[in-house]
Amino acid sequence: MSLHIYLLDDEGNDIEVDSNLNITHNLNTIVDECGKLWGRKHYELIWRPDELLGIDNGKVKVADIIHRLPTLLEDLINNEAELRQYLPSNGWGTFEGLIGFVCDYLKECYKHKEAYIYCCR
Repeated sequence: MSLHIYLLDDEGNDIEVDSNLNITHNLNTIVDECGKLWGRKHYELIWRPDELLGIDNGKVKVADIIHRLPTLLEDLINNEAELRQYLPSNGWGTFEGLIGFVCDYLKECYKHKEAYIYCCR
């Protein structure tokens, strides 16, 4: 199972992106534990931005989350050694893949600042 993030235009149409905004659910524990270290809602930022902001899925503005993604990325990188213990034992998902996903997500959000986010979980 995986999370797929879509960027939508004002009319709810899918915007074509250059990156694959798809990540395994096996990595959500790392993101959640990273947030707990700093008292931040990192898990919700990635997997449940609609609940984080109290907005319907597909109505979350990129502008409302883009400024939080660099903090998540920094927290992951700065705590990599501690967070590696939460890597999935089944081997589905890597720390490097998680970092790449967050970077791609940030890049696509930057390119499509007027878009909306829809998370298919």
